[in-house]
Amino acid sequence: MGEHTEELEIAESFLSDMLNADHAGDFEGFIKHFDEADIEGFEESNFLEDVERMREDLGAYKSRFYLGSLNGFKTENHPKCIRFVWRATYEKNEALIIVGIHEKNGTWYVNENVVSK
Repeated sequence: MGEHTEELEIAESFLSDMLNADHAGDFEGFIKHFDEADIEGFEESNFLEDVERMREDLGAYKSRFYLGSLNGFKTENHPKCIRFVWRATYEKNEALIIVGIHEKNGTWYVNENVVSK
């Protein structure tokens, strides 16, 4: 598949969890794979507003197609960072989804989640 096969499996799993949490309006489910430092200031009200805006703009999530990986923003807080990109199909439109993950002390975390139409 490619050089980041293991990391892609992790990112796929994290993305599935986040999409399920979006659908359910489950803030705790959405943030469970983030390093706490990366979501400081991100409150449940922000999450619910984002979910509502996405539903209005894109409609319900349908499917995704993996496009590839990009170098991540490697910093002291995000060592071994990789970003993965999918083309997602929603009810009303298509969008790109980017999920950045990094490994820290043997555990993988999400550090970036972007949906862009």
